[in-house]
Amino acid sequence: MFPVGPMYDELVDILRAGSDTEMQNRIWRNLNYERFELCREVSWEALRCDPVTLDFTTADSTGLWLPSDLYGIDVVWDDTNGVEFYEIGRAEAQPDEWGYRYWRYLPSRANLFDGSDLILEKDGSSFTSASLTADGTDVEDEYVMFGREPGVYQLTSGTTPFTFEPTYRGPDLMQENFVIRPWQITQKMVIIDPDEDLLYDRSVDVYYWRSPPPLYRKEDIVMLPSLEILKLRVLRSIPEAKARYPVSETMLNTAMRKAVRMNPKFSRFVAPMDKHFKRFDVNTNIFGAR
Repeated sequence: MFPVGPMYDELVDILRAGSDTEMQNRIWRNLNYERFELCREVSWEALRCDPVTLDFTTADSTGLWLPSDLYGIDVVWDDTNGVEFYEIGRAEAQPDEWGYRYWRYLPSRANLFDGSDLILEKDGSSFTSASLTADGTDVEDEYVMFGREPGVYQLTSGTTPFTFEPTYRGPDLMQENFVIRPWQITQKMVIIDPDEDLLYDRSVDVYYWRSPPPLYRKEDIVMLPSLEILKLRVLRSIPEAKARYPVSETMLNTAMRKAVRMNPKFSRFVAPMDKHFKRFDVNTNIFGAR
């Protein structure tokens, strides 16, 4: 884990942007963009968090909400019954697949709440909004995005001032737009049994990795095992860098393989499975009737 400062300074030197404020801002924007893209691609250890427990005894046929900051799922596990659920596409459920499965989807085209009177200060962990307070919507444990700033933040209170985490490090936002439970990134999950029936009798633990906090300061941690791949992708994304530091596809692939090798795999035991997601049992006569 490294702070972004040394890499940012190197990028400024390569691009000769020591006195070019516009280019410096562009470097910060591209650092955030490329980092968010990288974080989506792999289950990076630093972005794995405690599992979220979904209680499907309270669900209806539409399923249950997943966290808005979810980037990917490592495993879905029913600890009580010792059952793992495997992901399929919603249209891919077939009668001859007998395992326990789940699918994810975007159920809505509307945010839980849209506001235009956000008041949020730099280095703050709470905000105010007269419209949200008057609306009375229960937003505790929901997720919020602020204006045009990158990042997703989890609300930790449902009353004003609305507290959230992690701390916001961006510029002051006064009378700005904000959205709670952004529909474009917030999914629901449905679980099914081997007979393709929806399940409402259990809870499952969802182990996932999430979006990182944005990079605003030189001391902010990149949260990747290697900085090389991020540096190369930022350089590749800025045309002015091509003549000074050309980046080839081979360089990108090599740096990505290095980062993945350095990243501990998600710890789990994977037993051999048949096409029905059942473990092979050596005590069963494989030559008998099946």
